[in-house]
Amino acid sequence: MTPRLEHNLDTANSRTCPFCAEIIKREAKVCPRCRQWLTLRSIRNPAITVWIYGFPHLAMYALMVMLILTALNRFQNPKPDYTAFVNSLRVKESRMSWAETSNGLRIYITGILTNQSKLAWRDIELECRFLDANGQLVDAAHPHVSLTIQPRDDTAFRAVVIPSRATNDYASFRVSVSTARNTKSLF
Repeated sequence: MTPRLEHNLDTANSRTCPFCAEIIKREAKVCPRCRQWLTLRSIRNPAITVWIYGFPHLAMYALMVMLILTALNRFQNPKPDYTAFVNSLRVKESRMSWAETSNGLRIYITGILTNQSKLAWRDIELECRFLDANGQLVDAAHPHVSLTIQPRDDTAFRAVVIPSRATNDYASFRVSVSTARNTKSLF
């Protein structure tokens, strides 16, 4: 009868590890066989350590990265942005011509660009819309023009477009400025 009583005492003071199915003491926080943490209430539990130390550090690093990216964006494109001066750059006149190059047929858009603002702009992106004889849109392109235009000044430009259709499909075109970069930007 005594061995049975001892067995009851062992059962009352023990439990089964949910990870390795080994019988361990009820008060154990770590299984001595598989080394798994059995309770979340201990500050030394790796899961609690991640919650207390890991996630705040991760949030702090994410905030630092956001601040660095915001600062880089300010350096790359400082205020004022071109969106506040959308109509300040205008195409005064423009012409479309075709040329056969070693890389195939190309459309050359040449013209005069005027700056009506008090700011200098660079890396200008044009929006070229090509229309057929009925005025329907047949092609579009956004070529970049690597030039700088000073405040209250005019400059000539040339943009190259690779056509996607036959030459007789292009009856007319429209050119406008879609975006530009402030010359104060570092990159």
